[in-house]
Amino acid sequence: MKKIILSFISLILLLGCGSSDESEDIPIVDQVTNVDQTFSIEDFKTVGFKKSKEYKVDDLPGATSAFYGFIKNKLDPDDQKIDYEIRFYANHSDAVQIGTEYVENATGEDGCITKDCALWTPDLKHRQFLAERLGNTHAGNGQPKPKYLTYVIYGNMIMMCPGYNMEDSKIRCSKTLYDVVPSAMPVAE
Repeated sequence: MKKIILSFISLILLLGCGSSDESEDIPIVDQVTNVDQTFSIEDFKTVGFKKSKEYKVDDLPGATSAFYGFIKNKLDPDDQKIDYEIRFYANHSDAVQIGTEYVENATGEDGCITKDCALWTPDLKHRQFLAERLGNTHAGNGQPKPKYLTYVIYGNMIMMCPGYNMEDSKIRCSKTLYDVVPSAMPVAE
């Protein structure tokens, strides 16, 4: 009986929690984009990225730096912050050829967030949360879940994107990327 009630409540929450008009207007960026620009953490600080941690990247092949932190933005008026992990490489080729395997290991519904399977293990707690995704709400069950459902490789940078579902994750990455690189936003015709 409890399962039926929980399923019914979940369905109501999913149907009742539509996306905002602002998020519907954000074109989704391609997962991999080669641009002739080199990014650094300074580009993200200009849009409000607050660095919580700079990782040592000795064991992250090809990376020149990696950061964990948060940005406050209009997509989440109820949330205090949105966490991101951002990794930088010398160039786009390194980000794609060396970084893809490591970011794919850590992202997605089946992303590895434990030491027994993670390819890069510093602060795995930053890549997880203790909740179930139910629409735009969290109903915790105490089991760690991957925080980052997708990623974007843009030039020499890899940004891991949090979200309640894959679409939400893509919207958050797109919004943040367009804030950092306004020229990346497609022009409406």
